[in-house]
Amino acid sequence: MAVAARTDTRRSQEMFRRIATSIAGGESSYARLRSGIELCIERTAGARMWDVDGNEYLDYCLGYGPLLFGHHPEDIVAAVVEQITTRGYHFSFPHRLDYEVGERLQRMVPSMELLRFACSGTEATMAAMRLARGFTGKEKIVKFEGAYHGWSDLHYISAHPPVGAAAAGLHRAPRSVPDTAGIPRAIADTVIVQPFNDLEVLEQTLDRRGFEIAAVLIEPALANCGIIPPLPGYLEGVRRLTEAHGVLLIFDEVMTGFRLAPGGAQEHFRIRPDLSTFAKVLGGGFPVAAFGGRGDVMELEATGEVMHGGTYTASPLVLAAARAVLDRIERDRDTMYPELNRLTQRLQDGLLRVVRDAGYPSLVQGVGPFFQLFFLDRPRERLIDYRDAMGHSRRDVYAAFHEAMQQRGIYFHPGQSERWFLSTAHTDADIDQTLAAAAEAIQEVARRLPPRSTAE
Repeated sequence: MAVAARTDTRRSQEMFRRIATSIAGGESSYARLRSGIELCIERTAGARMWDVDGNEYLDYCLGYGPLLFGHHPEDIVAAVVEQITTRGYHFSFPHRLDYEVGERLQRMVPSMELLRFACSGTEATMAAMRLARGFTGKEKIVKFEGAYHGWSDLHYISAHPPVGAAAAGLHRAPRSVPDTAGIPRAIADTVIVQPFNDLEVLEQTLDRRGFEIAAVLIEPALANCGIIPPLPGYLEGVRRLTEAHGVLLIFDEVMTGFRLAPGGAQEHFRIRPDLSTFAKVLGGGFPVAAFGGRGDVMELEATGEVMHGGTYTASPLVLAAARAVLDRIERDRDTMYPELNRLTQRLQDGLLRVVRDAGYPSLVQGVGPFFQLFFLDRPRERLIDYRDAMGHSRRDVYAAFHEAMQQRGIYFHPGQSERWFLSTAHTDADIDQTLAAAAEAIQEVARRLPPRSTAE
């Protein structure tokens, strides 16, 4: 199947330049687009996007993960339209969607004995960190190198630290490194950074410093350096260690929540954390998040001893979307996840075959319907932490592959440290189209960046 390359994005380029005259950097988030091949989107439907030049793209970015059901599914759109046209879209008072969505969350995620709504994953995780400190009376938070929990001063620490010669010897003793200018060193010092998938280091840290550690904050599968799944027994060991040292365990399920299973990663891996944070899939593309967990911990929110608030928290507009999302998950759970996993596995296997047949050492790692394809410096069986992923990735090859695929109408995030998402809107025909494009794209890449000899 020949796949025509599409190179005419002049209108996107012109629009992006105009946007950049008023919006700093051309985007109101971090740099999500690669310079020179920016896209400006006109419309979307299902698993597809169309840019302002009229080019069609099969989308594996899915709004950075929220769109488990694809772009603007009818039931979620209808629920939001019905709410805002018949009842209103902003109250700042309690309303029935509070308990309707809250009870659904309790039913699907049993660890959420009590919860609160927020507006973003960043905000929810900040709230959980403050709550852990308030409950324990301790100030330090453990996080893991390469994990992204949001952009705030409190936790934008060591998400993308250096991995070159200057960082040699830090594999098992990573430093707490602010990821942006403007974060005070004093705040960074409240975070203790650990290597993922290393129970021995975590045990030593808790033995030595447990008296000052309020919580361990963890993505059950790292999703900011590609996908790094937990090693067998690792999460169970983290749970055991935190309980033994009187330290709260916070699962950041902003990425994994409702994507791996109806109850998120904690259902998938059978681990019950003390607190959890959710966003992305919860709103199906609308800006809603939640945090919650043990009733005795959340009681500090109920009494006001720990403060959390916000004008737009629990907006009826976004909770209408969340109710529709959770209703659909509950209705389709027995068929939806097996099919998503089947399609994802087929895509992973096909991509790996195409890339390896072209001579590139490579690896696919994922959990459920999200994954990353790694181009490697040499063959490896697995990548177990941030330094593995960043230290052995051929990011130049990945960037070239992304560009060649984008030109053939397949879109996924341009960064090797990100990931591919699938939705219920994707089909076997979409997988066929993607693999056909990949077979052509990798040959184009090979002409520009030939595979290295594994002996080099």
